[in-house]
Amino acid sequence: MTVKNILVFASVVLICMGCVSTPMLSQTQTATKSTSIEVLEGAPLPSDAVIDPKKSVIFGEGSLWTGRVEVNTGLSSEEVIRFLMNQYPTAGWTFLSSSKSQTSVLIFVGKNKTLTAEIQNKSFGSGSKVILTVSPTSQN
Repeated sequence: MTVKNILVFASVVLICMGCVSTPMLSQTQTATKSTSIEVLEGAPLPSDAVIDPKKSVIFGEGSLWTGRVEVNTGLSSEEVIRFLMNQYPTAGWTFLSSSKSQTSVLIFVGKNKTLTAEIQNKSFGSGSKVILTVSPTSQN
């Protein structure tokens, strides 16, 4: 094979790889965006909440889900804290503890799970970022 043939072959392979991988990536991202809110049963979010699928990992669905979810909202961190403190007990979570600083942390326990909410104001613009981490509790 000549160098010209190798370059043509490599170019064709790269073009084909680009054609194949781009739609698959978009379909995966779209599927994650459209189903993320639905699988977070028992973890109420503000109505304007947008889940960042690139920074979220969700295992399972329905009442069995666990993982880490990053959410952006237009609410201030104080408004998010009030929302969580009002809504989570109604959804079956018991408030355990909190700490308030630049990043505020709320901890709730539920049936066989622990939920940690980290809340911080966005660096630029208004609103806040919320990171929910849900993990199963150990059963002895």
